[in-house]
Amino acid sequence: MSMDKKKEARVKGSSENDDLRNEILSKADQIKGEQLAILPTGDFGVRNEMEELLSAGKMAVDDPEKRYEIYYKGIERMLRKHLPKGKAFAKAREYVREEKKVFLTRGKRIDKNGLRHQDSRMGYVDDGEQMLKIIATWVMSNGGMVELYNTLRDLNIKRGYGTREIY
Repeated sequence: MSMDKKKEARVKGSSENDDLRNEILSKADQIKGEQLAILPTGDFGVRNEMEELLSAGKMAVDDPEKRYEIYYKGIERMLRKHLPKGKAFAKAREYVREEKKVFLTRGKRIDKNGLRHQDSRMGYVDDGEQMLKIIATWVMSNGGMVELYNTLRDLNIKRGYGTREIY
């Protein structure tokens, strides 16, 4: 077989493969998000899983600007303003901030190497809003550090995040 015929055969085969590939991909696009399901009536039917998730509020849309506002302009600003300042209270502030970070990372505590393996600033918006409400309530009630720490620790324990090991 000459070089031109091999090249022509390759191009022809490639075109057939491309057509088959495109057909398979276009069929996959036709059923996007739909799934065969058993309906409450007991019959079989098709349901759109994505619409159900979005309408039920199970799939929160990420909003980086809102997350930034909540974390830096809300949570952190209030903590910096209302937690006691100075070296004498550094360890106490660390305890409060640790419980805050555990809550915002949904249970990720610092490991024995000093790493958390997650960033509390990038947590869920819902968790950030809840933390902001907790801190705002603490500020409005003129609570002490012990009260804030106990509230956060108890919330973390209630959610199954455990307690901090002191080292």
